Amino acid sequence: MGEPQFVAPNRGAQGGGQRPDANGAPDFAHDQVGALHCANHPTVETLLRCNKCGKPICQRCGVRTPVGIRCRECAQLRRPPNYVVGPGHYVLAALVALPVSILAGFIMQQVGIFFALFIGAAAGGLIAEIVCRATGGKHGNALAALVSACIVVGAVAAGLLPLLLAHGAPLAAFMSGGYLLQLVLRLNIIYVILAVGAAFARLR
Repeated sequence: MGEPQFVAPNRGAQGGGQRPDANGAPDFAHDQVGALHCANHPTVETLLRCNKCGKPICQRCGVRTPVGIRCRECAQLRRPPNYVVGPGHYVLAALVALPVSILAGFIMQQVGIFFALFIGAAAGGLIAEIVCRATGGKHGNALAALVSACIVVGAVAAGLLPLLLAHGAPLAAFMSGGYLLQLVLRLNIIYVILAVGAAFARLR
């Protein structure tokens, strides 16, 4: 009978340490039986790995991407640059959208409600496109809401200015019921609704 052979212990398995991979980097979390543990939640066993860096991840940490499941670091969960809108972009958008909306409001008062059914949405989309180009292609719900508000204010201003110029009365005088009714009648409501919807859809 031969002499018994001494087998060196597996320090990675017995010590609970991390075994190096083929490149010498830690293989994250392997226990004694080779089960994977999430790198972010060591008590959670998993069968998933990031398909980019190989890090074990659980379902809470995994992010589905067009190229497979990745960890949050490799997925780079950041907003696209065109959705990062700063205060200067909002100011520029208002400065561009408001005068264009006033001009559009004047034009829509002349064409009437019937033609507004056909060109109201196109007018709103055009205003949104002008703002989008002026701000460098920025998008976002807040920007869309701002431009939509400018369209409404522009339509009101386009209906109010002719009344002010025609009657020469102070603005407070137009808050009476008769003048407010004239203002409502001058507004092209169909245009406002269609333009706001189109602009918001374009910029959100």
